[in-house]
Amino acid sequence: MSVKRKLLKVSSLFILFSMSMLHVAAITPKHSKSSKNKPKQSAVTTKKVKVEQSSHHNIAVTTSDGESVTLPKVKQKLVDNSLLSASVSSDLMADASFSKSLASLQQRLIEKKEMEELSSLLGVTIADVTLLPLYREAADWLGTRYRRGGMSRKAVDCSGFTNIIYKNVFGIQLDRVSTAIAKNVTESIAKEDLLPGDMVFFSTFNKKYINHVGVYIGDGKFIHASIKHGVIVSTLSEGYYSKAWRKGGRI
Repeated sequence: MSVKRKLLKVSSLFILFSMSMLHVAAITPKHSKSSKNKPKQSAVTTKKVKVEQSSHHNIAVTTSDGESVTLPKVKQKLVDNSLLSASVSSDLMADASFSKSLASLQQRLIEKKEMEELSSLLGVTIADVTLLPLYREAADWLGTRYRRGGMSRKAVDCSGFTNIIYKNVFGIQLDRVSTAIAKNVTESIAKEDLLPGDMVFFSTFNKKYINHVGVYIGDGKFIHASIKHGVIVSTLSEGYYSKAWRKGGRI
């Protein structure tokens, strides 16, 4: 066998051997004592093997018959499979975006339906989704009977009801009686400047001091615990409450 043929044979064997060893190294997992504490790596890879021949370094090899031949040195490296990576990334981003959009649409439809139902129940137009907690809580107490000093589902009075609304919706603890609540509001509000969630104060039964409180819910209406009817929605323009009106309050 000529030296040229031997060289070609040995070169081929060497390159095949190098590639096979790299393939084994790439698919064989490395184990260590701390592997139990490390998260499992995904089996999917976007890398591929590339073998490059060096133009500056060679390897001397001695054949079985004692002849010396020189083989080119090769190096192996992992390169990004950019096309596959970009395709997979693009598909995942599209799926995530679609799922997020669908979930957002479903949530908006649910909120819209709830606002329509609460608007009908309370007799006001609800347009701000952030106020849903207020309207949910208010509607949940409709029809609860009145009892002086009451603060439960069985019975409430006006200041007790207002306390419950503010604690459950806004996380604010108010004074227990309407007179003290009115004195400690941060800001007094005129009737035309009221916003949903503001408090409204009255002097009923020809009293000179404030003795009744409710929560404004919009459209000139407020919800409160009435002595005769329990928790109901009333209108500020009603003759009785129009005359008894004292001020609005905001905290």
